[in-house]
Amino acid sequence: MKFKYCTKIIGLLFLSVFIAACATRPDEDTSIRTIVPIDAVDTTRSVNVPQQWSQDSNHSIIAFSAGGADGAFGAGVIAGWTQKGNRPEFDVVTGVSTGGLLAVLTFLGPQYDALAKELYTNQTNDKIFKNRGLNGIFSDSLYDNTPLKSQIEKYVDAAMLAKIAREHEKGRRLYIATTNLDAGQLVIWDMGKIAMGGRTNPVQHFQKVLRASAAVPGFFPPVYIKPQKGVQLRQAHVDGGVKEPILYSTFMGRSSARQKDLYIIVNGTTKRFNDSNPVQPNLASIAQKTIFELMRELQSDTIFRHYSRVKNSGVKFHLTSIPDDVPVSDKSLDFDPQRMQALYEAGFSLGLQGPENWETKPPSVLREANAE
Repeated sequence: MKFKYCTKIIGLLFLSVFIAACATRPDEDTSIRTIVPIDAVDTTRSVNVPQQWSQDSNHSIIAFSAGGADGAFGAGVIAGWTQKGNRPEFDVVTGVSTGGLLAVLTFLGPQYDALAKELYTNQTNDKIFKNRGLNGIFSDSLYDNTPLKSQIEKYVDAAMLAKIAREHEKGRRLYIATTNLDAGQLVIWDMGKIAMGGRTNPVQHFQKVLRASAAVPGFFPPVYIKPQKGVQLRQAHVDGGVKEPILYSTFMGRSSARQKDLYIIVNGTTKRFNDSNPVQPNLASIAQKTIFELMRELQSDTIFRHYSRVKNSGVKFHLTSIPDDVPVSDKSLDFDPQRMQALYEAGFSLGLQGPENWETKPPSVLREANAE
């Protein structure tokens, strides 16, 4: 019996070595690992902002966080805000991970609210990914996200890019973040610039950036992207939430408008503790909860950092997140239609009330103020 068990272990080890040896990635080189892609924003230099930003009386920025299936909340907020009747035509829209898709649909306007609702309330796991089983342990990801890729390709087409390009020409900007995993570097993609053309296949490139932004490391495979034209060398890009779960940079608020607002929609909870589910005595449960809490801490730090950036720059801070009375899940990749519908409805209710009722300070600042 012991011999058979040892044989199985040795067999699994041999299989893992064999598969690892066979695993390949597109060509790369040290010379391109840290290059900022041609259609991304180089924040190490002065960023030129559209001339229109200095001509507007109001300058509005909206940022959608990461959150997987919890993106249903953000979709609801936007739809409710549309229903209220005072939703701005945002000058800057940003998104990370699931927030990337929300950012695209929000940038395109209220006529895309129905599609956002459909995509965030009528999903199941098999429409997003396939479990690779044991093979996943020995490959670049546990899941195959081909179903998600198919959905992105279905909705993101040349006609959509043409609409985004027209808005880009007006001075509006759409930014989506990925993480260049080769360099450990946040990349802010100018999606309007991609839509304007310049790549051999701009539609495919746009789709790849969207997919990369939602490529949760370990769960979904990296997306390999050429940083420059005319070369075959590629960088490995994954979920932007690894570096920045909510995307905002100082240049986005660089406007002489009288009124400037930053709206942050957190597709998750911002409450201090998450005791909704007990940790089970197994490696999977412990690892899952640990990673979840690490991401929550990064999210909290990011919110505070953005608040600090805008506090003295004349940009008003507005924040909303999943209400405390909505059950929290540790599984952001659990696409349960019933729960997503509940999240959508919670978001819609908050959107209908308008940002007048959102938080004007991060939860960490409010807690410290209450403790004094």
